[in-house]
Amino acid sequence: MNILNSLEVIVPTYKSRDLTRAFVKSFEHFSPDDMEVTFHLVENSTDTSYREEALTWAKNVNWHNNPDADTNEDATSNKGSWANCSAIDFVKHDIKTEFVFLCHNDCVVTSALFFEEMKKRVEEGCQLVGTLRSPSRNDYLHSSGLLVNTELFQEVGVTPEFHRDIDVCEILTVHCVENDIPYFAFESTFSDKSLYEHCNEPWKSLGPKCGVDRTLDTQNREVIYAHLGRGSEKNFGKYGKPGKVMYKDWESLCESLIEGYENG
Repeated sequence: MNILNSLEVIVPTYKSRDLTRAFVKSFEHFSPDDMEVTFHLVENSTDTSYREEALTWAKNVNWHNNPDADTNEDATSNKGSWANCSAIDFVKHDIKTEFVFLCHNDCVVTSALFFEEMKKRVEEGCQLVGTLRSPSRNDYLHSSGLLVNTELFQEVGVTPEFHRDIDVCEILTVHCVENDIPYFAFESTFSDKSLYEHCNEPWKSLGPKCGVDRTLDTQNREVIYAHLGRGSEKNFGKYGKPGKVMYKDWESLCESLIEGYENG
């Protein structure tokens, strides 16, 4: 039995229609025909300006407004982490599928190999699979892309424990390590910048230090997942580090990819 024939996806967002659209469109496009995907778009504000449109982006889309995303007392110093956690927690107990995918909305699936690889890892017994690991943070799996067993997810949660230097979703890796639960992290240009040499186009031309995290399949054949990084800051013009892919460039790239999906 294919336990990934049904999958729910939690997508936190904040007034970021274009980023969220690109993620949903890419995930839906590359998902297998026999996989039923349900997206939970959690808008961390009262904004409903693109709600009706969002419901048409894929076959199964649920919209949720979470206007109290930043009410945590630590939100001032760790606003992004708490907002991400709040969005995930908002629908955590609604998930019914055996596995759930957690992500950032400034990501795109870039190959059908993404789902093939995820399926293999689950068949091998992994309860947590990450698109990125953070070498500078004890190799914790990053919250930008996580496939996790729902029972484990609902039991452990994703709440940061900053007094232990554990950011949002990192507690899932900690729990797996401490309890000998099988987990897996793909290699990416985030953990090894030299891997950009193995990237296919248009991802290779971005260069080794562009700031876009590109996840490769286990055979280093092609990029299967990409993460812009600092998506909200770039979207609102609050990030300007030289040499990095900025919002307009990412938007153009994603639009060309989506056009290819829809016309292909």
